[in-house]
Amino acid sequence: MTLSYRRQSLDRDTTFYIPKVECFACYDSGIVTNGDAAINQYIPDYDRTADGKINGGQDLAIICHCKAAYADYESSTNKEKQGFRESNGQVKTTETLRGDPQPIGITMEKEKIRQIHLNRQAAWKNTCQEMNELRKKRINGEKVETPYYIQVVKENLSNIGNMFSFTSEKAILESMKESNDKNKNHETS
Repeated sequence: MTLSYRRQSLDRDTTFYIPKVECFACYDSGIVTNGDAAINQYIPDYDRTADGKINGGQDLAIICHCKAAYADYESSTNKEKQGFRESNGQVKTTETLRGDPQPIGITMEKEKIRQIHLNRQAAWKNTCQEMNELRKKRINGEKVETPYYIQVVKENLSNIGNMFSFTSEKAILESMKESNDKNKNHETS
């Protein structure tokens, strides 16, 4: 068999696709995501500090109600997925350092999680349609203004050194920058 560096034709396609998931609330992970602050519509201080700053992971995970949250046995690979909920729907528990039981997450009303799913699904459909229209215009040589949400991401990525809130990460980035500066100075002399 000859190795090829070429991508499959589907991978080279310029069409923007919606993620292939069954549940847009958790993206088939069993844990409801909050990158778009959808949970904060229902729990305003979820994963936020007392002064309102975003602090992902501060609170217990919200366990979805879809099948990805439940244990599953795949007979073709003889693998069992543990899941986050018991077969009766209860969130599983773990033992704390003191030996006390603690849930591994919290549950949120099914209807609220369903609404998050529907909102995200609709947003993905709109984004898909918009991105495909923009791509077609660019392919046809039309000048197209970059959508605001892409501009925001570009701006955030240009400031990546400021995205880390932990002192240790800032120190690592600073030392990497100093090392790069030293290497550049050494190469030019």
